[in-house]
Amino acid sequence: MARQPKHRQFEWFDDAKRAVDALKRGGVVLHATDTVWGLACDATQDEAVNKLNALKQRHPVHPVLTLMADDGMIQRHVPTIPDVAWELMDETDRPTTIIYPEARGVSSQLLGSNGSLAVRRVNDPFCEFLIRGLGKPVASTSANLTGHPTPTCFADVPAELREGVDYVSEHRSKEGPGSGKPSMMVAFDGHGRFTLIRS
Repeated sequence: MARQPKHRQFEWFDDAKRAVDALKRGGVVLHATDTVWGLACDATQDEAVNKLNALKQRHPVHPVLTLMADDGMIQRHVPTIPDVAWELMDETDRPTTIIYPEARGVSSQLLGSNGSLAVRRVNDPFCEFLIRGLGKPVASTSANLTGHPTPTCFADVPAELREGVDYVSEHRSKEGPGSGKPSMMVAFDGHGRFTLIRS
């Protein structure tokens, strides 16, 4: 079989660059993630996170998770990572969000009342490009208004969100419904013990 031209392999490249530019300006981006359609912003900027929460009509007392590109990025922002957390990330087939008891270098708006931070290492080329292009973690939440169903495809994203964000990604926007299934979620305490929050 003939090898596909490079531009066919990365047909989302220009779209992703525009999304990165919006993130760098402190904007909120609507895009497909490795789980569901989501809203994203720079996880280190308080104003960007506040804007994301306002768009979603989400109370800051319920912090959103962060997406990180690789192990090195996680280590920069999470002081202590239990061995079993690495095993979970490496062995599970499902996208997995891990709540760590402490974190550094992100907006305080993303921390739980006890200082915890929810982190997911992405396994999606588009999402990874956004994070690497920004050079920082992104705050991420599903693209629905609080209390409403999670969108399984772009067509299900509320008009208020499409019109309120700073950039709408075209990547996978023409595809039909996906699984609509959020990530598995596990919380660790300061002693390395974990609890399954969402299976």
